[in-house]
Parts: sequence; C-alpha cells; structure tokens
Amino acid sequence: MIKRIESGIAGRGLGSDYLSNTKDLAIKLGLKGVVFTKDDGSIKVIAEGEDVNLMKFAKKLETNFFFSSIENFYVNWLDSTKEFNDFSINNKK
Repeated sequence: MIKRIESGIAGRGLGSDYLSNTKDLAIKLGLKGVVFTKDDGSIKVIAEGEDVNLMKFAKKLETNFFFSSIENFYVNWLDSTKEFNDFSINNKK
C-alpha cells in the first residue's frame, strides 16, 4: 500500500552528506519525496512509497546510519498525496 511519512531529525552531523545519503537511500528503496534542512538546522523528510519500504527508510533515519548524532526524531504516517515525481534535496525550504 502506498503511504506517506513526514519525519523530522535533529542532532549533530546533519550536513549536506546526511541529505545526500538520505536521498540515495530513498531512491534505492523506490521512494519519492524531498529532504531539506530547516532554518533551525534540523532535517525534514517527506517520502511516499510502499509502506514496507517506508518502514525500512524510517528505521534507518532513526538509527544514526550516517555517522551522525540523532538527538530527536519523529515520524508521522499519512495518506499519500502523490505530489512527487522523484526524490530530491531542496535547499530552498
């Protein structure tokens, strides 16, 4: 079933490598969406895809798989809006 997650990650070491690695993982799992750094330095991820792949993705985001220090993490599950054609890094949000 196609679902959507919106996730927030706060911590240390969440730079451009974290964004790139998040994008690469999303593409590997066949997800569509966006990742970006918020004004406060935290990361926001919006992803859509098969719920099984979203669960794998969220688990990786939460478990420090990019050698960063996660201090706060959340994930909200929603219905898909099908607004994305691919997965991208947006540096303008």
